[in-house]
Amino acid sequence: MRRHPRTCGEKLVKAFVDANTILSGLLFAGNEAVLLELGRLGALHLVTNEYVLKEVRAALEREDFHLAEKEQRYLMRYALECISIAGDPSKEDIKKHYDLLWDKKDLPVVVGAKREDCEFLVTGDKELLSGKVKKFVNSITTFELLRRLMKERSP
Repeated sequence: MRRHPRTCGEKLVKAFVDANTILSGLLFAGNEAVLLELGRLGALHLVTNEYVLKEVRAALEREDFHLAEKEQRYLMRYALECISIAGDPSKEDIKKHYDLLWDKKDLPVVVGAKREDCEFLVTGDKELLSGKVKKFVNSITTFELLRRLMKERSP
Protein backbone atom coordinates (compact mmCIF):
# COMPACT_ATOMS: atom_id res chain seq x y z
CA MET A 1 0.00 0.00 0.00
CA ARG A 2 0.93 3.61 -0.52
CA ARG A 3 3.13 5.30 2.03
CA HIS A 4 2.28 8.82 3.14
CA PRO A 5 4.01 11.40 0.97
CA ARG A 6 6.97 13.30 2.36
CA THR A 7 6.69 17.03 2.84
CA CYS A 8 9.27 19.78 3.20
CA GLY A 9 7.37 22.11 5.48
CA GLU A 10 4.34 22.64 3.28
CA LYS A 11 1.02 20.91 3.85
CA LEU A 12 -0.02 18.49 1.13
CA VAL A 13 -3.56 18.44 -0.19
CA LYS A 14 -5.42 15.35 1.01
CA ALA A 15 -8.08 14.20 -1.45
CA PHE A 16 -10.44 11.22 -1.41
CA VAL A 17 -10.94 9.63 -4.84
CA ASP A 18 -14.03 7.70 -5.90
CA ALA A 19 -14.15 4.58 -8.08
CA ASN A 20 -14.89 6.33 -11.37
CA THR A 21 -11.99 8.73 -10.86
CA ILE A 22 -9.63 5.83 -10.16
CA LEU A 23 -10.90 3.78 -13.11
CA SER A 24 -10.60 6.70 -15.50
CA GLY A 25 -7.06 7.32 -14.28
CA LEU A 26 -6.10 3.68 -14.71
CA LEU A 27 -7.67 3.10 -18.11
CA PHE A 28 -7.49 6.41 -20.00
CA ALA A 29 -5.08 9.27 -20.59
CA GLY A 30 -6.34 12.54 -19.16
CA ASN A 31 -6.80 14.50 -15.95
CA GLU A 32 -7.51 11.45 -13.79
CA ALA A 33 -4.31 9.74 -14.98
CA VAL A 34 -2.38 12.92 -14.11
CA LEU A 35 -4.02 12.96 -10.67
CA LEU A 36 -3.03 9.36 -9.94
CA GLU A 37 0.54 10.03 -11.04
CA LEU A 38 0.73 13.09 -8.78
CA GLY A 39 -0.40 10.84 -5.95
CA ARG A 40 2.28 8.29 -6.83
CA LEU A 41 4.92 11.00 -6.87
CA GLY A 42 3.79 12.34 -3.48
CA ALA A 43 2.73 15.76 -4.79
CA LEU A 44 -0.60 15.27 -2.99
CA HIS A 45 -2.07 12.62 -0.71
CA LEU A 46 -4.77 10.55 -2.41
CA VAL A 47 -7.00 8.41 -0.21
CA THR A 48 -9.83 5.97 -0.79
CA ASN A 49 -11.39 3.17 1.24
CA GLU A 50 -11.85 -0.59 0.92
CA TYR A 51 -15.40 -0.14 -0.37
CA VAL A 52 -14.20 1.95 -3.32
CA LEU A 53 -11.27 -0.39 -3.96
CA LYS A 54 -13.70 -3.33 -4.25
CA GLU A 55 -15.75 -1.34 -6.79
CA VAL A 56 -12.60 -0.67 -8.82
CA ARG A 57 -11.53 -4.32 -8.73
CA ALA A 58 -15.01 -5.50 -9.80
CA ALA A 59 -15.12 -3.01 -12.67
CA LEU A 60 -11.69 -4.08 -13.96
CA GLU A 61 -12.93 -7.69 -14.02
CA ARG A 62 -15.90 -6.78 -16.24
CA GLU A 63 -15.70 -8.07 -19.78
CA ASP A 64 -16.34 -4.56 -21.16
CA PHE A 65 -12.68 -3.66 -20.66
CA HIS A 66 -11.25 -6.88 -22.13
CA LEU A 67 -8.46 -6.97 -19.55
CA ALA A 68 -6.46 -10.11 -18.93
CA GLU A 69 -6.00 -11.13 -15.31
CA LYS A 70 -2.35 -10.03 -15.47
CA GLU A 71 -3.40 -6.56 -16.68
CA GLN A 72 -5.97 -6.29 -13.88
CA ARG A 73 -3.33 -7.15 -11.28
CA TYR A 74 -0.90 -4.61 -12.77
CA LEU A 75 -3.53 -1.84 -12.69
CA MET A 76 -4.49 -2.64 -9.09
CA ARG A 77 -0.81 -2.58 -8.05
CA TYR A 78 -0.37 0.78 -9.75
CA ALA A 79 -3.48 2.14 -7.99
CA LEU A 80 -2.01 1.06 -4.64
CA GLU A 81 1.20 2.95 -5.45
CA CYS A 82 -0.84 6.11 -6.00
CA ILE A 83 -3.50 5.93 -3.28
CA SER A 84 -3.58 5.23 0.47
CA ILE A 85 -6.33 2.81 1.47
CA ALA A 86 -8.37 3.56 4.59
CA GLY A 87 -10.93 1.43 6.35
CA ASP A 88 -14.62 1.75 5.55
CA PRO A 89 -16.94 3.94 7.61
CA SER A 90 -19.07 2.08 10.13
CA LYS A 91 -22.65 1.12 9.33
CA GLU A 92 -23.73 3.46 12.13
CA ASP A 93 -21.90 6.39 10.51
CA ILE A 94 -23.51 5.61 7.17
CA LYS A 95 -26.99 5.37 8.72
CA LYS A 96 -26.55 8.82 10.33
CA HIS A 97 -26.25 10.33 6.86
CA TYR A 98 -28.82 8.20 5.07
CA ASP A 99 -30.81 11.13 3.71
CA LEU A 100 -27.74 12.89 2.30
CA LEU A 101 -27.92 10.97 -1.01
CA TRP A 102 -30.56 9.50 -3.26
CA ASP A 103 -28.10 6.83 -4.45
CA LYS A 104 -27.38 5.06 -1.15
CA LYS A 105 -24.51 2.99 -2.59
CA ASP A 106 -22.42 6.19 -2.68
CA LEU A 107 -22.79 6.84 1.06
CA PRO A 108 -19.58 4.92 1.97
CA VAL A 109 -17.74 7.23 -0.44
CA VAL A 110 -19.05 10.51 0.96
CA VAL A 111 -18.92 9.42 4.60
CA GLY A 112 -15.46 7.90 4.00
CA ALA A 113 -14.12 11.20 2.66
CA LYS A 114 -15.46 13.03 5.71
CA ARG A 115 -14.16 10.35 8.10
CA GLU A 116 -10.66 10.61 6.64
CA ASP A 117 -10.73 14.39 7.05
CA CYS A 118 -9.96 15.00 3.37
CA GLU A 119 -9.96 18.51 1.98
CA PHE A 120 -11.65 17.26 -1.18
CA LEU A 121 -13.74 14.41 -2.54
CA VAL A 122 -12.69 14.04 -6.19
CA THR A 123 -15.54 12.79 -8.35
CA GLY A 124 -17.38 13.22 -11.60
CA ASP A 125 -20.68 12.00 -10.11
CA LYS A 126 -23.32 14.73 -10.46
CA GLU A 127 -25.09 13.87 -7.20
CA LEU A 128 -21.80 13.91 -5.29
CA LEU A 129 -21.07 17.35 -6.79
CA SER A 130 -24.44 18.73 -5.62
CA GLY A 131 -24.67 21.63 -3.19
CA LYS A 132 -26.09 19.38 -0.48
CA VAL A 133 -23.04 17.09 -0.61
CA LYS A 134 -20.60 20.01 -0.96
CA LYS A 135 -21.87 21.32 2.40
CA PHE A 136 -20.97 17.98 4.00
CA VAL A 137 -17.67 17.29 2.21
CA ASN A 138 -15.94 19.51 -0.35
CA SER A 139 -16.61 17.58 -3.57
CA ILE A 140 -14.78 18.70 -6.69
CA THR A 141 -14.02 17.48 -10.21
CA THR A 142 -10.54 16.30 -11.14
CA PHE A 143 -10.15 19.23 -13.53
CA GLU A 144 -11.02 21.74 -10.80
CA LEU A 145 -8.62 20.16 -8.31
CA LEU A 146 -5.76 20.16 -10.83
CA ARG A 147 -6.52 23.81 -11.65
CA ARG A 148 -6.38 24.73 -7.95
CA LEU A 149 -3.12 22.86 -7.49
CA MET A 150 -1.59 24.70 -10.46
CA LYS A 151 -2.67 28.07 -9.04
CA GLU A 152 -1.12 27.23 -5.65
CA ARG A 153 2.18 26.23 -7.29
CA SER A 154 2.49 29.16 -9.69
CA PRO A 155 4.42 32.29 -8.55
